[in-house]
Amino acid sequence: MTSQHLIFIPTIFLLGVLFGILLTSRRAGGLPVLLTLGLALGMFGITHLTELPIGAGAVHAMIGGPLFDQSPSFSASEVLERIELFGYEGRAAYRLETYTGDVLFPLSLLAFFLAFARFATGRLQPAAWRRLFYVLPLAWFAVDMVENGMINILILGHPTPSVVLAGMLGPVTVVKFVLLAASMFSPPLVLGLWYLRRMLARFAGTGPQAWIATDE
Repeated sequence: MTSQHLIFIPTIFLLGVLFGILLTSRRAGGLPVLLTLGLALGMFGITHLTELPIGAGAVHAMIGGPLFDQSPSFSASEVLERIELFGYEGRAAYRLETYTGDVLFPLSLLAFFLAFARFATGRLQPAAWRRLFYVLPLAWFAVDMVENGMINILILGHPTPSVVLAGMLGPVTVVKFVLLAASMFSPPLVLGLWYLRRMLARFAGTGPQAWIATDE
């Protein structure tokens, strides 16, 4: 099993749970979530499953290997060596992707996260949960754009890019994926817990726990 499977398999499972919750919800608030999810999935297909010039697929084919956010490098020398091996056309394609496809797809995913946060927070009582569900995706998007900017600067600086910046690229990528995982998995898990407790409460004939709001 590849590292990608460790992300994609639980993601597909949680998306199935999410669809079930949204489709059985009696509130219209689930529709924007489904629409933005469809937009994000469509944009993922365009930027990752095709070889359009703005997408990661085209860059991968051009540079003959993984992008930095597909296989991070944690030493400045390795980052600089990879940039050199990209070649002129590969570097140009990578730069184009950092301010086109690698902005459009994260924007569509951010729209989904925020729509889902709005849907989920209506059911959660503590304000801390509501703030967290908004802050996580915004922080992820900000770090993603910082990573794009760093890659752009490093490529523009070739053949003498900043060694300090190159050494920071790997850790920034790790932070981005940690925030992405938190943004992706936290709301469905909490909402799934809310849904489960609601079902158990109805079965037991009592109200849900105080920290979770009912939707009656």
